[in-house]
Amino acid sequence: MLFLFLIFMPYLFTKQNLWLFLILITSLFLFTGEVINGRFYMHDFEVYYKTANRFLHGQELYRLKEDGHFVFKYSPTSAFYFIPLSLLPYSVANVVFWFLLIIIFALTLYTFYKLSGRGEQELPIEQKQNTVLLLTFLTAVTHLHRELHLGQVNLLLLALYVFMLQNLVFKKYKTAGFLLATSLFIKPFGLIFLPYFFLRKKAKALFYTLIFVGVLSLVPLLFYPGLTAFKHLYINWFQELAVELKAKQSLLEPGNHTIFSVVARYTPLQYLVDNAIAAKVYQLTMLALIGISFLFFIKKGNSAKQPIVAEGAILICLIPLFAVTSMNAFLFAVPCVVFLLSQVARLRTFAKVMLAAGCVLLGGNNYDLVGRRNFMVLEDLSVYTFGAILILGLMYYLRFKKSKLEPKANPEATIVPT
Repeated sequence: MLFLFLIFMPYLFTKQNLWLFLILITSLFLFTGEVINGRFYMHDFEVYYKTANRFLHGQELYRLKEDGHFVFKYSPTSAFYFIPLSLLPYSVANVVFWFLLIIIFALTLYTFYKLSGRGEQELPIEQKQNTVLLLTFLTAVTHLHRELHLGQVNLLLLALYVFMLQNLVFKKYKTAGFLLATSLFIKPFGLIFLPYFFLRKKAKALFYTLIFVGVLSLVPLLFYPGLTAFKHLYINWFQELAVELKAKQSLLEPGNHTIFSVVARYTPLQYLVDNAIAAKVYQLTMLALIGISFLFFIKKGNSAKQPIVAEGAILICLIPLFAVTSMNAFLFAVPCVVFLLSQVARLRTFAKVMLAAGCVLLGGNNYDLVGRRNFMVLEDLSVYTFGAILILGLMYYLRFKKSKLEPKANPEATIVPT
């Protein structure tokens, strides 16, 4: 790793890559701090590593007593993805995974910045690139560090979504479908894109996604021959999913960061959702309202040169607002932050202040910065959700503002590579 760093160091020192150099330096400091302080745990990655070894040898994957609290919860196919790392000694594999996540994060940032365009060009290209990507990194670094500390997979999912959007933009529907299908076997968050494919008449992308879901679901047959073992594997996974869903936080519990919980907890609605039926009706109503607002967003995007980029960013940002998950899943707001920062010249002063506030709420609750007590209080208040809502509101503001200024364009138009 150090050898590769020395080889590419002259490239990193160039002016336009200052953002990348600082991200790599920060990751080295974080890594060193974890090792020195004896906190280099990566418990979640250890689960993936063990499961990949078991998968490779056709062994049981779920609810093993020796695993204790750290059990495998994902699909059998997802274990297949980690087999290459499982061939390395664990002491090497976890280090490789740490820096692999950093590289993936940097590539994801850069890719989405390119997709977002460069707005008004009020700054030199390389200076604006550095500004946008470094400010985004500062917004995300708290969640990024947590992701690295645990060795989780949200960064992998974010990368799959962004590269899926990139292929969708350039009409590479087969690759887009493969990337989305791959993500679904890690966590099913990507299902949010399937209705969108239908709305945007991306029938090929939807078709290839379903085809690759079918193909990837059969991967365990390579290691668990016979329908009995195959069926047993999937039954155990479904049972694990049921246990996981039952363990989710209640709607009004502090620390539930979904938009359904936050709106209920901070409004009189909390008095109307005190039973399961009322809570379901409320959540479905909220979901319908959000869906309708997104339809309006799509309609206003018909005048944009490439509406898919902003729309995809919004769908990614909505994931932690819909699903009860960990706070570091708010990394999914990163595409919206990149998009807004790259278009910041189009924002009025008040909108710029709101953007700054949204970024602070998303990433400012740093354990080492605010202390344990304040960190817990702010997390229970779901400050991340308020940050994500602000960011989403600004995406709507920018789309509606741009729709009044831009001429009609073909929504199927592609971005010309630069």
